[in-house]
Amino acid sequence: MNTKTRSTIAACLGALCVGNPSLTFADDQGLETDRDLAGDVTKYFGQRRNQYRDITRKLAKTDLDGDFNYDGVIDNDDPADNGAFQQTPPGLVVGVGELSQLILRITPYRLDFRGQAVVSLQVDGINRADKSGLYNSQDEEIANMGHVKVWRDASRSELLIDSRDPARRVYEWNFDDDKYPANVPGIIPRSVYVEGISPSGPYTGDVRLLLKVQHRQAGANVMPTDPGAKGVMVENTDGKSERVYFKRFSTSYDHILLTIHQSPQTKEFVIKETGVWISPSTRLSEK
Repeated sequence: MNTKTRSTIAACLGALCVGNPSLTFADDQGLETDRDLAGDVTKYFGQRRNQYRDITRKLAKTDLDGDFNYDGVIDNDDPADNGAFQQTPPGLVVGVGELSQLILRITPYRLDFRGQAVVSLQVDGINRADKSGLYNSQDEEIANMGHVKVWRDASRSELLIDSRDPARRVYEWNFDDDKYPANVPGIIPRSVYVEGISPSGPYTGDVRLLLKVQHRQAGANVMPTDPGAKGVMVENTDGKSERVYFKRFSTSYDHILLTIHQSPQTKEFVIKETGVWISPSTRLSEK
C-alpha cells in the first residue's frame, strides 16, 4: 500500500471518529511497518505473492472480521467492514472496559487432509516508530502497546488471550484428521470478544490480532518453531525417526489492527446494543 493510499484511508477512518470529540488521535500515524502484512509470520509463503494466493497450497481460508464502520453489524459483504479498513491504523477502536465481538471464519479447502491442523489466535504489539514494527524485547512491547484481553464469549467465562501475560499471548485449537475439517464449527468458537483494558501508546493501530491455520505432518509429535526451518527430526508413531518438512501446505492467516482508547467510540447507527458492542455501563448494570 503506497503512502497516498494509506493516508486517504486513515483520513476516512478518522472521519468515523468525528461523532465523538473525545476521540482524538495523534496526527502522526507512525510508520507503515513490516508487521502490517501478516506474511511476516511465515517466511516461506507469506512473502511470495504467487504462492500465497494459490489456494491449492493452503489448508483453509481464514477470515477475522469486526464492526469497523460501527453500525452494530459485522457484515462480510460490507466493504467498510473489510479490506484496508482492517489493516490500516487506527483499525478497530475499542474503549477501555468495552467488549467488541469478532467473527472467526475458517473454511477448509482440503477435505482429503491427513495430519494435524492448528488454528491459533495471537496478539502482537506494533512499534510504529520502527519500519520493522518490532520492539527490542517482549517486555518493551508489552509495556508500550495497548492492553487487550480476548474472551471466548460476552460473559467473559473463559479467557483466551491477555496481551500483558507472556503465557497468554497465543491460544491454539488442535485438530487431528479425524476431526478436521468436519468438526471445525464444533471446536472453534464462531466469535470471540476483545476487551480494552488500558489505552494504546502514542500511535494508533499498535495492537495486531492474528488468526492463522497451520499444518502439522501426520505422525509428527513436534512442530518447527522457526517458520523458516527446512525440516525437523521427529519420532513418528511407528517409532521411526525421519525429517519432516513443514512445507506441504502454507499457513493461512488474516489479521486486524486495534486501537484502545480511554472512552468508547460513539456509535450513531447503533440504537440498541445487539451484542456486537457491549459498553462498560451495560456490564456494570448487569452485575
